[in-house]
Amino acid sequence: MSAPPSTDLNRREEMAVSGAALSEAPWKLAGATGVVVAGADLLTHLAFHLLSFRLEWATAISMGIVAFWAVAGAGALVRGRHSRALRWARSRPWRFAVLPGAAAAILVFVLTVLDGSGVLGSAFTAVWHGAIAFALTGVVGSVVRPRRAPRG
Repeated sequence: MSAPPSTDLNRREEMAVSGAALSEAPWKLAGATGVVVAGADLLTHLAFHLLSFRLEWATAISMGIVAFWAVAGAGALVRGRHSRALRWARSRPWRFAVLPGAAAAILVFVLTVLDGSGVLGSAFTAVWHGAIAFALTGVVGSVVRPRRAPRG
């Protein structure tokens, strides 16, 4: 008798399955959300003169990146589509949430380094932005059940 197939995946396989599940994300909605959040953040900072303009654009774009990845990750989990990758992601939302969180952290790190922040400050900023995207995706995946698939 052969052994049953293992359901444990290593980190590399988890990232591959997470990427396949993330391919079902609502990209237009995520992009629109990112633009709206970045624009609202920039307008808020400009209206209240909270920071110098040099820092405002990077801060606004960073928050837009977080919104983009959080909506993409959470949207993939709640869409009505079904695939093996999505079933895996829905049964393990916190493991799946690592990918949107890591993607947000990497992009924010690059953005803040290009903005002129030091590597240590950029790393700190990237970690907490990635943590927000991770948490939002994980919470939505844990709490919200997927919509029913459209009929017809």
